[in-house]
Amino acid sequence: MKNSLRLLKIISLFATVFGIGCLNTGCIPNETDQPATNSADIPMVVVDLSTPRASFESLATAISSDDHTARLACLTTTEKNREAGVAALNLMQLAVKSPSDGDRFLKILDDHGLSQQTINRAMASYSSGSVGMPGFTEKIGEKIHDLPQFHDKISKIATRPPIQELSFISATPENNQMLGRIKIGNREAVITFRQIGDKWLIDSPIH
Repeated sequence: MKNSLRLLKIISLFATVFGIGCLNTGCIPNETDQPATNSADIPMVVVDLSTPRASFESLATAISSDDHTARLACLTTTEKNREAGVAALNLMQLAVKSPSDGDRFLKILDDHGLSQQTINRAMASYSSGSVGMPGFTEKIGEKIHDLPQFHDKISKIATRPPIQELSFISATPENNQMLGRIKIGNREAVITFRQIGDKWLIDSPIH
């Protein structure tokens, strides 16, 4: 455990320096874990990826319904991996900040294929300068198994800030992709959509 935490302290410094933000789930430990949710009780969100608007509205519905499978279906593979990598780094930071729960948090990572050896390899790629921070988080994320369950477990140990209303404004073509203008609560933001086959998938974080 000491070796793991020493490595995680180094990673937490990288995360702070490069401005890795918290997840939608918040990554603030609850005083007590929330009871497990029976997935059969969660309605399956119908995902429509036929247009940028449909994809974004499917994403918004999935977020409000806590349907991680549907939410991830709206993202490109690259974005899924980047998001999972950020989630993993946030969980590692929690292990550093809350040593009493460190083993439990690290077990979630280990159960989903993110061993210390895997983290070491990713760190080596980052330290050599062969990848930047987005590439680093992607390398971490692509090693994680069963992403919907991974995000569901994290949501059980984190306090999420109130979900803001998400609405689609427009999308315009640019360089073989679509730039979408959306609203998050009262502010406007931009996201990128990429067409993969007949599907429009979200390929960037919400800015």
